[in-house]
Amino acid sequence: MITREFLLFDMIASKLSMLLRVFLLFLFCPDFVQVVSSSPSPVLKNLARGSALKCLADLCGGLPFEVWKSNVVVENIRANHEDRDAKNDIAVLRRVLNERGVQGLWSGWQVRMVEGFFSGAVLLATKETIRKTLTASPVISKNIPPYLIGFIAGAFGGASQAVVMAPCSLLVTATANNGGTVVTTAKSIWAREGLRGIYRGGPAISYRQATNWASRQGFAELIRPRVQISGMPGEIVAGLLSGILSTWNTPFDVARITSQSKVFSDHHNADSQHYTLLETMRDVVKKRGVKGLYTGIFPRIGQSCYQTIFLVSIPRLLGA
Repeated sequence: MITREFLLFDMIASKLSMLLRVFLLFLFCPDFVQVVSSSPSPVLKNLARGSALKCLADLCGGLPFEVWKSNVVVENIRANHEDRDAKNDIAVLRRVLNERGVQGLWSGWQVRMVEGFFSGAVLLATKETIRKTLTASPVISKNIPPYLIGFIAGAFGGASQAVVMAPCSLLVTATANNGGTVVTTAKSIWAREGLRGIYRGGPAISYRQATNWASRQGFAELIRPRVQISGMPGEIVAGLLSGILSTWNTPFDVARITSQSKVFSDHHNADSQHYTLLETMRDVVKKRGVKGLYTGIFPRIGQSCYQTIFLVSIPRLLGA
């Protein structure tokens, strides 16, 4: 009899196989890379690359980690309200698989593709334009090391994503935890809270994205020269290490999911719905301790590594 664990392994293997084919394409098909890089406008080129790479990163494994992470945080929130011990990360993953099957890990993939199409384009075009502009200035490049330029460029690129990501991440979080379609979820939130509800958790997303990409780009610039491996393997190693280190800002993500969960949760009061970012973080610490701010850290590490490889390491290989 085919078990759910076997189906999960088969699904993960197929996604990793797709990812491997993409890497092999970059390695052994320089003509393809040349065609992708032939756009006369660097900004347009990075807009197209960013859209494609972000969507590919999510389909290959980034979205399952996001769904898993969101379910872990919401499980802790619900356990706190129900006065019980929260399930651990693995138990939450098993619950998702038992309730919705392997396909449940790709809940909300439609809206995630819309988000990826726009947020990936904005991110790559913004951060690479700023990075190249700062690097091209003799005064700045002489006085500011590349890794600091990477932190600055990444911060601006990440913050610019918030306009697109706030409503999209809310819908992914809602469908991942409550089921239902994206359209019905969006209509329900709009009917109850309007535009304010759609942008629930927006400030947390801005801080998270700015610190996300500042860390991922900055750490990659800092680590890459110290990795004594050439070519793609060296870029991948630097991307993995940068992705792991960039999860220091997990409290922003926990605050984002906590804030957004109040839109579709029955366990909230009217006052808590209007908490600021700091008030939300204080509330998490009060109810779950400091460790509550790092809920879901393990799936987030996996997601962060995916994002860093696709939107920092691969663009470096393509000469973005």
